[in-house]
Amino acid sequence: MNKKQFLNTYKKIDAMNQRETASTEKASLYRSEYDERLIKDFHYAKFQKNLDNAQKSEILKELLEKENWDETDTKKLLESLR
Repeated sequence: MNKKQFLNTYKKIDAMNQRETASTEKASLYRSEYDERLIKDFHYAKFQKNLDNAQKSEILKELLEKENWDETDTKKLLESLR
């Protein structure tokens, strides 16, 4: 293989790699920026609500202070997280 063929092969490989990256970058999870912002805001609000509920939960506080857990404690934990 001569030098010219060798360089052309590298150019073809680079062109193929650029096409593959361009096609993967275009695929978006959201239909629009507005949809993306709306969904992210919804998930953040849901997270904040769950965090607030966990911090105010007396059952969870009692369980965290307890050293040895039995099966009923595990059930209480699961019920409080629902």
